[in-house]
Amino acid sequence: MDLRTTACTALSKRMMSAPDDRMAGKDSYADWRDQSLVASWRHFSDSELDGKDVLDFGCGEGQLAMLFASKKLARSITGVDIDTAALARAKTALAKFPEFADTLHFVEGNVNGLPVADESIDLITAFDCMEHVMEPGAILQDWARVLRPGGRALLEWFPFKGPWGPHMEALIPLPWAHLVFGEKAMFRTAATIYDDPDFVPRHWDLDAEGHKKPNKWTRWESFAEQAYVNGLDIATFRTLVADAGLTIDRMDRSGFGGDSKGAKKLVGDMLMQLPVLGEYATSYAVIALEKPKA
Repeated sequence: MDLRTTACTALSKRMMSAPDDRMAGKDSYADWRDQSLVASWRHFSDSELDGKDVLDFGCGEGQLAMLFASKKLARSITGVDIDTAALARAKTALAKFPEFADTLHFVEGNVNGLPVADESIDLITAFDCMEHVMEPGAILQDWARVLRPGGRALLEWFPFKGPWGPHMEALIPLPWAHLVFGEKAMFRTAATIYDDPDFVPRHWDLDAEGHKKPNKWTRWESFAEQAYVNGLDIATFRTLVADAGLTIDRMDRSGFGGDSKGAKKLVGDMLMQLPVLGEYATSYAVIALEKPKA
């Protein structure tokens, strides 16, 4: 084991803890996810939905789309995802609310493009998914295709250079580990921690019988091989947005202190204002894109 992996593993073991309630089971995670999406929508206004044809990109199990439907403001809502199992659960949940049937629909996505017509959408929402799109430039181009002139895309995005950019904190609870130790060390550490008897697996690591699944972390040594996070930074995002013919109407960044109060938030917000280094202190960004009117 190389020095970086040894150090990363030792520190991760020291900081390792059992999952909290929201990660311990599917039901508790689903409840937390519902609450999280409601909290994310607070950054925007319900007026964004009023009379609009809405597309929820990466809709997952449909929590955000269902929230929109409950507000009875949008003309139509289409949830799109490539995860067929998640879509099946979304459709099951929708069946319990027949009053949404005329407004809300879930459809399977395609890596080659959204299954909707050109200029047929007024509003796209994409929460906690842009970092998982492996071809973000192509996706932004397709958003521009389906948006009507003046249409908007609302995002909550976690840039890669932030403290938890790799989304591996369940195994490696070290902020900026990808910058300090590097990709190979992180994946080797994850593989070691996963097999550690003291590691308590999260619900997504368990099979239908509740047994821990085989160690998937031995398959990869880079984020590109894993194809789970795209490594997108803010500067590249701005370039891709411009290349797609969209404009940034709003970009509000939150420091690593998040929405908490006190010294941690104060330090995070101060660091976020620094040139260059500010992106590394950015936990997430709330963004509104717009397609120029004709």
